[in-house]
Amino acid sequence: MQKAARIGIIILIFGLFIGLAIYNSLNPAKGDFTPWNAQMTVGDQESAKHHFIMYTDIFCPYCDKFSNAVTANWDDFVENYIEGKKIFFEIRVTDMNYTSGHSNNSKPAGEGAYCAAKQERFWEYYHALLAKLWEDYHSQGIGVDRFSEHIPDLEMDYFYDAADKAELDHDTFVSCMENHETEAELDANTQKASAAINGGVPYFVFGKFATSGFVGEWNTEKDYLNVKDMLDAGLSTR
Repeated sequence: MQKAARIGIIILIFGLFIGLAIYNSLNPAKGDFTPWNAQMTVGDQESAKHHFIMYTDIFCPYCDKFSNAVTANWDDFVENYIEGKKIFFEIRVTDMNYTSGHSNNSKPAGEGAYCAAKQERFWEYYHALLAKLWEDYHSQGIGVDRFSEHIPDLEMDYFYDAADKAELDHDTFVSCMENHETEAELDANTQKASAAINGGVPYFVFGKFATSGFVGEWNTEKDYLNVKDMLDAGLSTR
C-alpha cells in the first residue's frame, strides 16, 4: 500500500513538472520590454506579449515605405496587431544616414523626433513629416531609393512646418531644435543602434525574427501586405 502511494506521489510530481514545462513553452517568460524612448511606442507595455522593434532613420526611403504603409493602414495595424496580437511596437529613431554621409537632413529630422517626444507628440510629428516628404518629394520620384535624385538639404523651417501641422507648441519646438536639446539622446541612440544591428536601417527585430531592409513599391496597400508578412513572421517565431 505504501509502495503504491509512493509511486502515485512520484507520478503526480512528474506530471506537475511536465505540465509546468508545457505551460512555460506556451507562455515564455516576458523579456525586457523597456523602450529607448517611451513616447516612440504604441501598445500596452504591461499587457503586451511581444516586443517588436524598428530601427529607423526618417531620411531612409526604405524605412519611410514601411512606415507609410503602416500609417495608411493605422486602424488595422492597431486593431489586429497592437490590440489583437498584444504587440508592444517601438520605433528607435537614429540619424545613421547623417553619420554615414548619406543625408544631412537626418540629423535635424532625428532631433525633431525627440523634441516632439518631449511634448508627447512624437507620432503626430512623425506622421506629419512623412506626409510632407511624400507630397514634396517621394511622390515625384525624389529620394525614393539610393539611385534616385536626392532630397536637397532642407531649411529648418521645413521641420518647423511639420511640427506645426502636428500641433506641437511652436516656440517650444523651435527652442528645442535651436538649442539642440535632444542631440545627445539622438547621438547616443544612433551609437547603440549601430552596435546592436547587423546592417543598415530599416532593421527589424520582431520576436526571434530579425531582418534588414524593406523593398516595397511606394504603394501603401501592396506594401502593407509585406508589412503584415513580416509581423506574422515575428509572431510565428515566438
